[in-house]
Amino acid sequence: MKTKLKLYICDDCGREDEFASYIKARSAGWAVAKDYAKCYCPSCAPEHRRGGAMTRQNQTELPQDWEQLKFNLK
Repeated sequence: MKTKLKLYICDDCGREDEFASYIKARSAGWAVAKDYAKCYCPSCAPEHRRGGAMTRQNQTELPQDWEQLKFNLK
């Protein structure tokens, strides 16, 4: 039985690996984009897993004009 292996190339470091499906690649630790256009090896994947949520979580400043938000409780 022949299995068709797809070559996955890390977009950051260029590491190459072959898997039968994207499910096997993800279970091996590879990060594969939803549209399957980009993929990252297990060593580069943690930087790309959470997208923009990582930068928003580290934001310590309050938004500009936050003190102007008031509720009228009458």
